[in-house]
Amino acid sequence: MAQKRIMVISSDTSSDLYGARLTKALKSIIPDVPLFGVGGLMMEESGVRLLYNLSELENLGGFEALKTPHVVKRLVQRIAGSMDKFRPELVVQIGMPVFSLKLIELAKAKGLPVVYYNSPLNWGAEPVKLSRLAQVVDKVIAVSRYEARICESHGINVEFAGHPLVDVAADADLALRGGLDLAEGMPVAVLLPGCREAEVKMYLPTLLKAVKRINMECRLQTVVAVPKMIRQECCGAMIEKSGLENVKVTDDIPGILSAADVAVVTSGMDSILAAAVRVPAAAVHREATTAYFVDKMLLRRSHFAVINFLMQEEILPELVQTEFTETKVAEAVLRLLNDSQARSEYFHRLERLPEELGAPGATDRAARIITGML
Repeated sequence: MAQKRIMVISSDTSSDLYGARLTKALKSIIPDVPLFGVGGLMMEESGVRLLYNLSELENLGGFEALKTPHVVKRLVQRIAGSMDKFRPELVVQIGMPVFSLKLIELAKAKGLPVVYYNSPLNWGAEPVKLSRLAQVVDKVIAVSRYEARICESHGINVEFAGHPLVDVAADADLALRGGLDLAEGMPVAVLLPGCREAEVKMYLPTLLKAVKRINMECRLQTVVAVPKMIRQECCGAMIEKSGLENVKVTDDIPGILSAADVAVVTSGMDSILAAAVRVPAAAVHREATTAYFVDKMLLRRSHFAVINFLMQEEILPELVQTEFTETKVAEAVLRLLNDSQARSEYFHRLERLPEELGAPGATDRAARIITGML
């Protein structure tokens, strides 16, 4: 009998991470299961045979190129051909804002069972037509209670597994502080300026200026944390231009967050990770004026940090658009460092986190759901 194949599809840094962890969990249950699909370096290293590696597009702002219609069309055609050629027993789509529901609609039309892991209901970035989602998925593996509640209310087959970043936080290397030669007794501020070089270039200069302002009142040890795909010289040039001395750079984002006293993160998955690691943090967000108007006015988006959206409460303070300035960032960091009441309120809000995002073991639970469908 032919081996049962699973097709796993992702398109960005976070879904590549989730896909890699899911692959390892699947292989721990079914060691010889063939996995193939679309993703990045982390999925490839975990054992997924990549039909298309998106790592190069993801870097250098190339993810924006992925949004162009002809690139999406070409990728869809290639993935469609692979579905016909390999006939997977299951298609697992992870995240994928750029493809929306195109690929799972295609799989459904070919008679292939479809699982959605981390559906658009978790992103808060764009609406999803729930009646359409219900027609094209066999199951949603929910990473948040918010997602599970919406799916249940619309008759979508859903099973709650929990958020994979809870597992990432639980696995954080607590020894990283010593590894970076960080001194005891001086607060550590971690700057997370994004997952792509285009984001780093947008956010990091303002964050470094904020640190200079903070150092006038409170001396900090500063660490910039970026994924491996970000070129060292990209961060190095901006750090050198800032005039700040002894700024460390690391790609171990969970590890350095676990060693931090305060952090400034962008509004995506890093906002969830900061909350999961339980480090006081502020979230920053900036986008084109037109896109902001659509999000705020037309979509009535109340929260930009994903953790705030999922919890439907401001867990992390947000500095959005014109609020994202060196002065505002400095004020937010100093408040989180020095205001005991602000810190206490932050930790109190985090008490709901296990209920909303689940306990550690989320990825293993998702893998068991998937293997149970084969």
